[in-house]
Amino acid sequence: MNIKVGDLCKHFKGNSLLEKNIYEIIAVGVTYAGESANKPLDNLVVYKNLFQEGKLFTREYDDLIGELPEEKQKQYGQKHRIEKLTEDEIKVIRSNEFKKEKSDYMEKCR
Repeated sequence: MNIKVGDLCKHFKGNSLLEKNIYEIIAVGVTYAGESANKPLDNLVVYKNLFQEGKLFTREYDDLIGELPEEKQKQYGQKHRIEKLTEDEIKVIRSNEFKKEKSDYMEKCR
Protein backbone atom coordinates (compact mmCIF):
# COMPACT_ATOMS: atom_id res chain seq x y z
CA MET A 1 0.00 0.00 0.00
CA ASN A 2 1.19 3.53 -0.66
CA ILE A 3 -0.30 6.89 0.19
CA LYS A 4 0.08 10.29 -1.39
CA VAL A 5 -0.96 13.88 -0.74
CA GLY A 6 -4.73 14.26 -0.95
CA ASP A 7 -5.58 10.65 -0.13
CA LEU A 8 -8.45 10.13 2.30
CA CYS A 9 -7.80 7.35 4.79
CA LYS A 10 -9.50 5.64 7.71
CA HIS A 11 -7.78 4.66 10.94
CA PHE A 12 -8.23 1.05 11.98
CA LYS A 13 -9.95 1.64 15.33
CA GLY A 14 -13.73 1.58 15.25
CA ASN A 15 -16.28 -0.74 13.73
CA SER A 16 -17.78 1.65 11.17
CA LEU A 17 -16.89 4.83 9.30
CA LEU A 18 -18.86 6.71 11.91
CA GLU A 19 -16.56 5.42 14.68
CA LYS A 20 -13.28 5.63 12.76
CA ASN A 21 -11.06 8.69 12.47
CA ILE A 22 -10.93 9.88 8.86
CA TYR A 23 -7.74 11.59 7.71
CA GLU A 24 -6.56 13.58 4.72
CA ILE A 25 -2.88 13.22 3.82
CA ILE A 26 -1.30 16.70 3.77
CA ALA A 27 2.38 15.93 3.09
CA VAL A 28 4.57 12.87 2.52
CA GLY A 29 8.36 12.63 2.79
CA VAL A 30 8.77 15.34 5.42
CA THR A 31 12.03 15.43 7.42
CA TYR A 32 12.28 16.59 11.03
CA ALA A 33 15.79 17.66 11.95
CA GLY A 34 15.22 19.90 14.97
CA GLU A 35 17.87 20.53 17.60
CA SER A 36 16.27 18.07 19.99
CA ALA A 37 16.42 15.21 17.46
CA ASN A 38 19.29 12.76 18.05
CA LYS A 39 19.04 11.98 14.36
CA PRO A 40 16.79 13.40 11.68
CA LEU A 41 13.43 11.71 11.27
CA ASP A 42 12.90 11.07 7.58
CA ASN A 43 9.88 10.17 5.54
CA LEU A 44 7.26 11.56 7.88
CA VAL A 45 3.62 11.93 6.85
CA VAL A 46 1.55 14.94 7.91
CA TYR A 47 -2.19 14.29 8.04
CA LYS A 48 -5.29 15.94 9.45
CA ASN A 49 -8.52 14.68 10.91
CA LEU A 50 -11.34 15.72 8.60
CA PHE A 51 -13.93 15.89 11.35
CA GLN A 52 -11.94 17.53 14.17
CA GLU A 53 -10.90 21.12 13.56
CA GLY A 54 -7.22 21.75 14.22
CA LYS A 55 -6.21 18.09 14.62
CA LEU A 56 -2.95 17.75 12.66
CA PHE A 57 -0.61 14.79 13.13
CA THR A 58 2.72 13.43 11.92
CA ARG A 59 3.99 9.88 11.89
CA GLU A 60 6.71 7.93 10.14
CA TYR A 61 5.46 6.64 6.78
CA ASP A 62 6.26 2.97 7.36
CA ASP A 63 4.61 3.03 10.78
CA LEU A 64 1.49 4.74 9.48
CA ILE A 65 0.91 2.21 6.70
CA GLY A 66 2.24 -0.73 8.71
CA GLU A 67 0.36 -4.00 9.00
CA LEU A 68 -1.59 -4.61 12.17
CA PRO A 69 -1.10 -7.73 14.28
CA GLU A 70 -3.42 -10.51 13.13
CA GLU A 71 -5.70 -10.20 16.18
CA LYS A 72 -6.32 -6.50 15.45
CA GLN A 73 -6.90 -7.24 11.76
CA LYS A 74 -9.67 -9.63 12.77
CA GLN A 75 -11.08 -7.26 15.41
CA TYR A 76 -11.23 -4.16 13.20
CA GLY A 77 -11.47 -5.61 9.68
CA GLN A 78 -8.41 -3.75 8.41
CA LYS A 79 -4.97 -5.04 7.46
CA HIS A 80 -3.09 -1.73 7.95
CA ARG A 81 -3.06 1.05 10.57
CA ILE A 82 -4.64 3.32 7.97
CA GLU A 83 -6.25 2.38 4.68
CA LYS A 84 -7.42 4.51 1.79
CA LEU A 85 -11.14 5.08 1.57
CA THR A 86 -12.92 3.43 -1.34
CA GLU A 87 -14.83 5.59 -3.82
CA ASP A 88 -18.08 4.48 -2.14
CA GLU A 89 -16.75 5.42 1.31
CA ILE A 90 -15.69 8.84 -0.01
CA LYS A 91 -19.22 9.43 -1.29
CA VAL A 92 -20.59 8.45 2.14
CA ILE A 93 -18.32 10.77 4.16
CA ARG A 94 -19.07 13.68 1.84
CA SER A 95 -22.82 13.33 2.26
CA ASN A 96 -24.61 15.85 4.47
CA GLU A 97 -26.31 12.98 6.30
CA PHE A 98 -22.98 11.42 7.29
CA LYS A 99 -21.49 14.78 8.30
CA LYS A 100 -24.45 15.36 10.62
CA GLU A 101 -24.24 11.83 12.09
CA LYS A 102 -20.47 12.18 12.56
CA SER A 103 -20.87 15.54 14.27
CA ASP A 104 -23.54 14.12 16.61
CA TYR A 105 -21.39 11.04 17.31
CA MET A 106 -18.32 13.13 18.13
CA GLU A 107 -20.32 15.46 20.36
CA LYS A 108 -21.64 12.44 22.25
CA CYS A 109 -18.09 11.09 22.71
CA ARG A 110 -16.77 14.27 24.35
